[in-house]
Amino acid sequence: MIGREDRRWFSDRVNIRIKVRPYFYLIIFLIFWLWGCASSLHKASLNLTRAQVLERSFQKELAVAHYRKTLEEASREVRRKPGAQAYVLKGLAEFKLGQLPEASRSFSLAASLGEDRSESWAREVSLYGLALAFEQQGMEYPASRLLTFLAEKGKFTPVVRASLGKLVDFRLKSLSKVSDREKDKILNDSVKLVEKVLNEDPACGFYHYLLSQLFSHQQRYLESFEEAVAARELGLPSVEVFRDNDNQIVFCYQKLKQVLAGDELEQFSKNYKAWIKKWGWPDEETPDWKRR
Repeated sequence: MIGREDRRWFSDRVNIRIKVRPYFYLIIFLIFWLWGCASSLHKASLNLTRAQVLERSFQKELAVAHYRKTLEEASREVRRKPGAQAYVLKGLAEFKLGQLPEASRSFSLAASLGEDRSESWAREVSLYGLALAFEQQGMEYPASRLLTFLAEKGKFTPVVRASLGKLVDFRLKSLSKVSDREKDKILNDSVKLVEKVLNEDPACGFYHYLLSQLFSHQQRYLESFEEAVAARELGLPSVEVFRDNDNQIVFCYQKLKQVLAGDELEQFSKNYKAWIKKWGWPDEETPDWKRR
């Protein structure tokens, strides 16, 4: 039989469990709730990284899907606990998805919460959106003026790259409408601008691609070839740009075969064959993607 002391001990143990159990479940709930909050920010960051990797490998649809997941997780995070990092992630995803007003607002909110860089990002995204609006209305002069400012003074890398690409495209399209003297000025100014930006970010393949295009219009084919090779090796932002760059490499090869001679031609041909062997091209004028 259970003695009085044993019954008292057993009763005390039961009472302790009854009292502790609600607190135990509350603690477990709080742990999972806090983990869920941290998880949204972590998931947003992880999805952004995945999107960037997919974008660099030209898997555009998958990249867009991950940018949308980034936006979803970052939006969930700012609803739970608004913070500068969450708003920055939200703004980056919105910019990549073409939601420029929303991106500008997110960066502004990040700035108000202590992210100093985001204040200038918000302004630059707004100006870039205005430049696109001018372009759509056929107002190339104000569009070019804004794009020039962003390319020269911008701090937000995605806007700088997009602005410089559009600006160079505008200028190259204008060459057929101007005199030879003005053409030279446009090309020289454009080369200086791209070289300036390239010096600040020498690992950007897209800048090398733009410089290659400009050198080609100046008939500086060897330099154009070298920049196109650098662009291919460093990586390009889209399949279209990648293939255009390959076509530029072939174009420079064809031109240089005509203008080089003797040892210079022999050395160039040797270097060219080494590059196309590395890239897996079947011959000197057929990029590997044309064979697929």
